[in-house]
Amino acid sequence: MLKVFVGFDERQRVSFTTLATSIYETATRPVVVSPLVLRTLPITRRGLTPFTFSRFLVPWLCEFQGAAIFMDADMLLASDITELEQCINEQAAVSVVRSLDRYEQTSFMLLNCAHPSNRKLTPEFIEKTDINLHGMEWAKEEEIGSLDPKWNQLVGYQDVDFSQGNIHYTMGVPAFPETLSSPGAELWRKY
Repeated sequence: MLKVFVGFDERQRVSFTTLATSIYETATRPVVVSPLVLRTLPITRRGLTPFTFSRFLVPWLCEFQGAAIFMDADMLLASDITELEQCINEQAAVSVVRSLDRYEQTSFMLLNCAHPSNRKLTPEFIEKTDINLHGMEWAKEEEIGSLDPKWNQLVGYQDVDFSQGNIHYTMGVPAFPETLSSPGAELWRKY
């Protein structure tokens, strides 16, 4: 069963609920969706969001077994997420949409939790490291796989195909007055 971990921000609970609904509505096989609620995790390190660093706990949370997906909360699925099971690459520690800026790449990750390079991603390491985790510096360059660009489409920054893949509302989900009319708002409100 595919495991999906979603960054959780208590200031925008509606983002998690909407994303989870879209995952369940588009999946063709069972999927487990788990929010990364910082107060329940063995780290306290925060960034712009509570899940800035907790996203890197996914391999540890999976006991370094199998594969899992991490997603930012401000996303929406337009395709069956279980399609990604076919993209698991045994040689890759992590697979991302490589055409994006490096910082945006880690907003949607397919993690091969069993890969030896991911064993570094323990709570102690994530809490204290000064390496660029968002630059995926825990893995060698050749251990970073590539996903189809449809899996991390940035609304407001690039052309987005709202009929497939993963829609990333990086400028804010359409739940607030200033973002109500953003592209793809009707799709988001559907869920």
